[in-house]
Amino acid sequence: MPLFNLANCLALALLLLLIGAFGVFRRRSLILILLSVEVMLNGVNLALVAFNYFRWGDSESGHYLYMLSIGVAGVEAAVGLSMVLVLFRNYRDITRERISHLGETEEA
Repeated sequence: MPLFNLANCLALALLLLLIGAFGVFRRRSLILILLSVEVMLNGVNLALVAFNYFRWGDSESGHYLYMLSIGVAGVEAAVGLSMVLVLFRNYRDITRERISHLGETEEA
């Protein structure tokens, strides 16, 4: 039984997805949350490429989906990091708790 087959690739993709989800739910810093989302996107990309290689063969649709996913990941990283920079510049805090209190006003 070869090591490189669809089941092993999908198991690795699921492992990456679960590690990323654990990071999203357990981390407080927004930068680490963005890194965890990137790990999750890499798991999805691995699944796309594995399905393209093992199921669709000569079709290039998996590669196009992969390139689209990489573009979305780049846009997500740029927007997320710009939000982190603005939050840090204004509040000197980039934790999850700070974001949950952004729209609230303090009553004296």
